Amino acid sequence: MFSLPWLELSRFKRHTITRLAIIVVAVIPAIYGGLYLASNWAPTDNLDQLQAAVVNTDEGAEKPNSDGEKLQAGDELVDKITPEGEGGFDWQETSLKEANDGLAEGKYFAVLEIPSNFSKRLVSTGGDDPEQAGLNLRTDDAHNFIVGQMAGTILNEIKSALNETTTAEYVSEVYLGFNDIHSSTEQAVDGASQLNDGATDLHEGTGELSDGAHTLDKGVGTLQTGIGDLDEGAGELEKGSGDLKTGADKLAKSTTEAKNGSKKLATGAGQVADGTSQLRDTADETTDKAEDLRDRADDLVEGARPKLNQAEDDFDSARNTVNGDMDDRVAQLREDYPDDPNVQKLADDMDNLGGDLDKAHGRASKAADEAKDLEDPVKDAVDDVMGKIREADKKIGKLDDGAQKVATGADDLHSGLIKLDAGAGDLAKGAGDLNDGVIQLKDGTEKAKTGVADLKDGSSQLADGSDELDKGANKLVDGSGELADKLADGLKQIPTYDKSDRENRSDVVAVPVDAEKLKDNAVDAYGEGLAAFFVSLALWIGGMITYMVINAIPYRALMSSAKSSRIAWAGYVPGILFGVAQVAVLYGVLTFALDFSAGSWIWTLLFSMLVAASFHAVHQLCVAALGGVGRLVALVLLMVQIASAGGTYPVQTAPSIFQIISPFLPMTHAVNGLRTLIAGGDMFIAAQSAVVLLLMTAICLVATMFVCGRKRTVTLTQLHPSLSL
Repeated sequence: MFSLPWLELSRFKRHTITRLAIIVVAVIPAIYGGLYLASNWAPTDNLDQLQAAVVNTDEGAEKPNSDGEKLQAGDELVDKITPEGEGGFDWQETSLKEANDGLAEGKYFAVLEIPSNFSKRLVSTGGDDPEQAGLNLRTDDAHNFIVGQMAGTILNEIKSALNETTTAEYVSEVYLGFNDIHSSTEQAVDGASQLNDGATDLHEGTGELSDGAHTLDKGVGTLQTGIGDLDEGAGELEKGSGDLKTGADKLAKSTTEAKNGSKKLATGAGQVADGTSQLRDTADETTDKAEDLRDRADDLVEGARPKLNQAEDDFDSARNTVNGDMDDRVAQLREDYPDDPNVQKLADDMDNLGGDLDKAHGRASKAADEAKDLEDPVKDAVDDVMGKIREADKKIGKLDDGAQKVATGADDLHSGLIKLDAGAGDLAKGAGDLNDGVIQLKDGTEKAKTGVADLKDGSSQLADGSDELDKGANKLVDGSGELADKLADGLKQIPTYDKSDRENRSDVVAVPVDAEKLKDNAVDAYGEGLAAFFVSLALWIGGMITYMVINAIPYRALMSSAKSSRIAWAGYVPGILFGVAQVAVLYGVLTFALDFSAGSWIWTLLFSMLVAASFHAVHQLCVAALGGVGRLVALVLLMVQIASAGGTYPVQTAPSIFQIISPFLPMTHAVNGLRTLIAGGDMFIAAQSAVVLLLMTAICLVATMFVCGRKRTVTLTQLHPSLSL
């Protein structure tokens, strides 16, 4: 069973270089793991080797209620952190320019700036307008990101220390204030007693004020009723005066129009009278001519045709006179007085007279022609015409008499309307003045009504307010008395503190809760916490180196009758022996060079050997199955496992893809088991990891056996590979 593995190992005895190769394979994991752990063993214990700048521009501030005592918080902070090892970093006090230049050049890893108002804001906590004091810490990630993170932790520690000190001083002032409160409360008790006496006097005065206010409110109510009646009467008077003004204006306008019309009427009536007078004269002349015509007709009848012809001419002249001048004058009268019934009647009579004259003229002409035969009818016709002429003359006389009377009446009417128009104008002006005065009266009563209403509201509010004031004064008497009693009781409960008591209480209140960080299964150094990860990395690198030096399987044995399982075992046993040697050398270096310790040394060593055995089984399978490409696959697996093994941060903080593949990778279980054993944790976790590693080892060995079976058949591709590593 061990002949083939021993045969593989015997190859390394032939030359010195092969013997040195064995040493190198055993030592490389120790070098890898030792160097990485040594560089990260306790970095936080050496922060005092890092220089940092502190820039203090604080101007100080006077403490409240301190009689001029000044706080220089910036100087105190500088004094506290600049001594070596006191402030985390090696703090150097510099100017702002030196600090900025040093941070940019990498000389300083951090710059702490203390602002000019630092002390002023600290002491403001004891005043009326408290403000937070601020500190600025600047780092440059371009030089080191981790230092920036650690600087934040240091700043938090400085801030906590300052808060504790500031709170203690503030609380001390608070306790000192209790003494002042006690003294002030004594004065308040005396003041409350005096307030109670004054409240009693006030209550008596408010009672008298309430009675007077109610009396005033009643009187204002009576006044309000009277003003309301006055305003209502003024409203009615305003309406009546408005109607009077409107009527007077209309009357004045109408009388003016009537005056103007009566003037025209008087003028027209005079013209009518003149016309009727002329018409009467013409009618008289016509009557005379008609009489003369009748006489001539008589003469014609009596005797001579020449006289009849002369009568015809005279009758024709009379007809022309009536139809000519009289028609023109009547037409003029109708035009001037189209609505006068007398003129219209005169026109009708003149039309009738003209018609009669026309008829008479016709008859006279006919009579002239028939004079001989119709002397009697002509005479009769002349008599008839004369009768009508006389009747027309009488009517014209009556018309003239009426026209004269109308003219005289029109003149009298015009004179009367002139006087009436003047009186109507005076009436309209007086009515307008009266209406303006009444409007002003109504406005005044309206304002008085509003003012009295406001006065009534005010008096009612005064009465209600005086009642409330009286009630309040009564409550003030009761309240001030109770206040005096309560203040006296409270005075007994207000404590006073001496200086020693204040200091003790201030310290307790400034840090009311004291917290201590406790660790289960604590490790001694930061490097021991990372040891599980770096040991696993070192052993994985060791497995890669091992199968770079030795063959994954003895290829000559593939041509023999040896079983595939024996061939696989022959390649694995030398690898596991190298793995055990790597574990021994690695822990020897860690123990003696770095003072490494483990919770359980035996189980840690045994589990580490199991890890080496599992890793070597994986590397054997990769190289046996893929040759040089298998070493590349092993390198890729290393990179994947670094990201998913949770060696530095828990795998739960990694992207989900790494959380998914983490349980299926051997380094995950190697890190979990080693971390538990080194720290001295729950052995069940280590046992679980050991079982998973054993299962993975068995799977890889079985797979290697299957590969050995396949390797017994040589293909053309194997003889002439496309790519060889």
